[in-house]
Amino acid sequence: MAHLSTLSPDDPLYPARVRALPRRPRALTIEGGLLDAPCAVAIVGARDCSSEASRFAFEIAGAIARAGAVVISGGAVGIDAAAHRGALAAGGRTWAVCATGRGECFPKEHAALFDEIARGPGAVVWPFADGTKALPNNFIYRNAILVALADAVVIIEAGVPSGTFSAASLARKQGRPVWAVAGPPWDPRFAGCRRAIDDGARVITSSASLLDALGLGDAVADTLPAIQLTFPSAPGDALPTLSHPTRLPAELSPDARALFEACATEARHIDEIAERARVCVRDAATGLLTLALENVLVEGPGGFFRRAI
Repeated sequence: MAHLSTLSPDDPLYPARVRALPRRPRALTIEGGLLDAPCAVAIVGARDCSSEASRFAFEIAGAIARAGAVVISGGAVGIDAAAHRGALAAGGRTWAVCATGRGECFPKEHAALFDEIARGPGAVVWPFADGTKALPNNFIYRNAILVALADAVVIIEAGVPSGTFSAASLARKQGRPVWAVAGPPWDPRFAGCRRAIDDGARVITSSASLLDALGLGDAVADTLPAIQLTFPSAPGDALPTLSHPTRLPAELSPDARALFEACATEARHIDEIAERARVCVRDAATGLLTLALENVLVEGPGGFFRRAI
C-alpha cells in the first residue's frame, strides 16, 4: 500500500503555493510521494475529447515526464486520463488532484489508475474532507489547487463554458503561464483554447516548441516522438466520439430526471432544455453539469448538451 499522509497548513510539508491561496484546504490528504518537484506542468482538457487530442496529451505528458518534470492533472476521463497515463508509460511522476475526499473515487472506473499513480513515484491528492462526493462546485476549487501546484498550465482541448477554461482563468490570477492548442477555427471543442489564447495564452505549435519554452527541450531532444496533430479538414467531416454509459444513476431528483428527458442524442441548447424540463436556466445549468459529470450527458459545444451514446 502506498504511503498515506494528511497535511495541515502549518505542516512544513504542506505546499507553500497552496498555503498562499485565499481559500486553502484545511488539510491535504496525499497517497504516494511528497508534493515536491523542480518543475511541474498541469495538463488539462475536455472529458469528451477527440482521439487526436487524447494522443497528443499522452505523448506530451510522456515527454514532460521523461525530462524530469511532474505531470499534474485532475484524474477525469479524457485528456486528464491521457496525461496521467502518458507520464506513467514514460516511467515518470504524475499527481492526480481529485474533486472528492478520500474514500470516494470519481470517476469510479479510474480506481485502478489512481492506485497505479499512488504506488509511485506519483501521488493522489484529496483537498476535501474524507468522504466528500464529487459535487459540481468541487471541480472549480480542485482546479485552483491543481494550478497552484503547477509551474505552467497546458490546455489541450476545451470548449466554452468548461471547467478547463476556468483553469486558464485561475492560472492567470495565480501568475502561471498558459499554453493552448488552438485547433481548427470551426471546431467548437477548441473554443475555450482559442479564448485562452485571446486572453494571453501562448499557442502550442509543436511538442518540441512547448518543451523548449518550458526549459525541458534539451532533456528530451533524443527521445521525443514526432507528434503531429491532425484535425478534420472541413466542418462536415466526421468527428471522433467516445462511448459513455447511458444508464441513469439510481437516485435522481425530479428536476434532474426532467432535464435528462428534455435532452436528446443531438445537442440541444441549455435554454431549450430548461424550457422543455420546466426548470429555470440557473438550476438547469447546475443539473446538466451534474449529469455530465456522471457521464449521462455530454457537454459541448458551449451551452449545448446531449445524451451520451
